[in-house]
Amino acid sequence: MSNMAPFSTTVATQIFPKLSIALVAGLVALSRAAPNPTSSLEIRDDNLPARVPYVFPAPGTDPIADAIRSRRANMTLLDLDGALLNAPLIAQGWNSFFDAIRDKNSLPGEMRELFILRSAVLNNAAYQWIQHESVGRSEGLTAKQLLAIRTTPPFLQSDKLATILGPSLTAAMTFTDWITKNIHVPDNVFNSLRKFLNNQQMVEATTTAAAYNLISRFVIALNVDDKMNVPVPIPH
Repeated sequence: MSNMAPFSTTVATQIFPKLSIALVAGLVALSRAAPNPTSSLEIRDDNLPARVPYVFPAPGTDPIADAIRSRRANMTLLDLDGALLNAPLIAQGWNSFFDAIRDKNSLPGEMRELFILRSAVLNNAAYQWIQHESVGRSEGLTAKQLLAIRTTPPFLQSDKLATILGPSLTAAMTFTDWITKNIHVPDNVFNSLRKFLNNQQMVEATTTAAAYNLISRFVIALNVDDKMNVPVPIPH
């Protein structure tokens, strides 16, 4: 039944003339409520053109594409991947690098996603934000925290912001503002974050913030998914 197209009561009674009206109505309702097997998939690309063509090798035909695909939700390549695969060796190195940053570091998940989302805001990289807002939520960022990450002007500090984010995420956001907008991170900003992280994590934090500035510049310069001029969405 889940693969049947919805049908009307009139059609149903023509097909099943001896069925009661109540039973027919039930069949109609069931057919309309049947889940679409692809509706639950997380689709975050609009598949709009970029400044280079997307390269999407079929599964099993390209080991580099397959390695990237293995890290993606539903084994589906993103438009970002399609742009990168114009240069296969860069795509291969990129995949290994971001596998370590995204999937194999020891940072708290909500802090990692704050670095990613805040750099997207500061660089006006809508594509980057769209890819990671749902990830941030799944890692524990609240709607209020996402709104603060999205709307707080660079370098602004306030008691209200500290209350919303908490001490560690406030330090992480200030760090992201400095490394993104000024590159030079003052000692007091660095040390404020260091209170919450060990040496390994400080390297991971710095690499994450820096690497997602790279992604911002890549997706904007190549207009991936035609999002170059799209404002970063306001979370709700």
